[in-house]
Amino acid sequence: MWDSDGRRLSRRTLCSGALALLALCASPRVALAQDPAGALRDLTESSDFRVRVSAALYLGRTHPVGAREALEHALSDAHPAVRVAAASALATLGDSAAIAALARRQSTESSASVKAQLQSSIDELRRGVATDSDATGKLSPAVRYVVRLGAMHNPSGVRGDELKRVLQIAARSRARGIHGAALVDADAALLAQATARHIPILTLDGSVMQVSESRVSGSVQVQARVEFAVRREQTLKGTLSGAATTFGSSQTLSDQGRRQLQDDAVDGAVQSALRGADQGLAIAAL
Repeated sequence: MWDSDGRRLSRRTLCSGALALLALCASPRVALAQDPAGALRDLTESSDFRVRVSAALYLGRTHPVGAREALEHALSDAHPAVRVAAASALATLGDSAAIAALARRQSTESSASVKAQLQSSIDELRRGVATDSDATGKLSPAVRYVVRLGAMHNPSGVRGDELKRVLQIAARSRARGIHGAALVDADAALLAQATARHIPILTLDGSVMQVSESRVSGSVQVQARVEFAVRREQTLKGTLSGAATTFGSSQTLSDQGRRQLQDDAVDGAVQSALRGADQGLAIAAL
């Protein structure tokens, strides 16, 4: 198999995500705001841009009422990192109604990196619309393959089910933006349609492979690495992998804040693994 640059790919590696774009800065304050009301307040009122970044990502991941409106407003934040986080969170949220706000901001945005994220989020949301089933419950003609999520595992050594939950939520959100794919969980009718139309059905089994913590210059650094096994029927076709890093204050970071850093690192690693995954999945579907 070959990548877009003509380089040979191993059978077991379809795509390896680079370090996620959002190597995020967190703070103890946002770690304490583990509820939608607190995150909405932090996004609009905090004077620390790192708190606003973390609040935006939290809202995108948890989908509370009012999240889209708050994130759309944050597209005009004074700090470019917050604007990037808000645009990314809107893509994670998966509400195509945000496309208009993203496009408006893009027309006036001066930062190249923010404009790139705005376009990426617009593209992701548009792909989600194009590949959904239509009003009659039929798969869109644009669908080239069906993706369904399989088992989620956590062999990282971090105890509890929280990271598996984050992996599941992030994978579902990101998989909806894969070009040419329709995300189908357990809808027997849609799966039957795919079989009848000879559309390949690919299963993604996810694993949190590593979550490690270190201290760097007075900060806590959390690194996460995830991997998705891509199967067609019972045949392993390859893997998708990605990694991300988050940071927080080491002086006053609580256990709750540490868990937030871990969650954000896993979420970013999933984004890294599934960004541009359409090429690898198209090969797996052959």
